[in-house]
Amino acid sequence: MFAKFKKVMLVFCSGALVLTAAGCGGSAEPLEPTKSPPTPEATATSSPPTPSPTPSAKPTPTPVAGSSKGPAKNWPIPEMPEAAKKKNEAGIKAFAEYYYELVEYTIQTNDTKPIKQVTERTCVECASGFIDPFDNNRKAGSWLAGADFEITVTKSILQPKNGVVLYTSTQSEMVAYMSDGTRQGVFPASDKPFPATMLLSWDDGWSVETLEYLDVK
Repeated sequence: MFAKFKKVMLVFCSGALVLTAAGCGGSAEPLEPTKSPPTPEATATSSPPTPSPTPSAKPTPTPVAGSSKGPAKNWPIPEMPEAAKKKNEAGIKAFAEYYYELVEYTIQTNDTKPIKQVTERTCVECASGFIDPFDNNRKAGSWLAGADFEITVTKSILQPKNGVVLYTSTQSEMVAYMSDGTRQGVFPASDKPFPATMLLSWDDGWSVETLEYLDVK
């Protein structure tokens, strides 16, 4: 603001000097000083600051289900519900349902990290059915498409350090593909619910210790 004000004053001074020079050239006699009208004061104005552009949020990538073109992409990792973090019978039920969401995610994406975080290595069925095969698929570049599980919890039992879940499960048809997209085989959809049991252990949260499918003749 001070710089702008100084510049205006310099213009006024220059104008006064020009007028004086013109008077000296017209007559040798001194001229009566001419009173000029008062010059309006220069008003320094300041413009409001330009607001910084607000960074736009990155769009959420669209999930793409697995197909002959490849495994699922941008598939959201299931979030554990608050109910599944409770050490009670409702928490046991909620955790079992959440665990099968992780099963679906693992099959769709070949990403076993989330399910490993809530699975004990003592669970042989978990390792052989839901973890090791998909670690191997990821290394080989093969994948499955079409995973969809539904479970119905029939009973939850709370013990001092454990929880027991009795439930039934069904699965949709799943298609296996090789790394070049060749269709390798089909796992048919279940024609009836499979009864199963899950033993959970508690250590500041639930994890699966064993899982067993029951034979029904």
